[in-house]
Amino acid sequence: MKHNRYTSIGLPMALIITDGLFYGLTRPVYVAPGLVLIGFCLLVLTAYSLINNMQKLLAVYAPWLSRQKKLSFFLTAGTTTLIALQSIGQLTVRDSVLIPLVAVVVYAYFGYSKRAITSSYDVK
Repeated sequence: MKHNRYTSIGLPMALIITDGLFYGLTRPVYVAPGLVLIGFCLLVLTAYSLINNMQKLLAVYAPWLSRQKKLSFFLTAGTTTLIALQSIGQLTVRDSVLIPLVAVVVYAYFGYSKRAITSSYDVK
């Protein structure tokens, strides 16, 4: 099967266009809360897709990035949490400093726990 280099660009572009149409045609003040949640889920998918593709692009220079799906997940979670807090007017300077630090600590914890589990099986 031949790999098409444009397939990795197609999904983020489609999501960005869908975001633009969704947010351009709806008014958050007048829509139901369920529709706002659908828009936020669409934003999360777009952010994950963009961060994952940026990570793949950077993997050309840092090959260890190509195996880090958790990194994309935690960057997306931190970014979209900040966006959600800002959109409801609850984002403070403390939150904008604390959330990325917590994301780094949790990412390091999951990375360390995986290494500790795999190394415990290697010991004989």
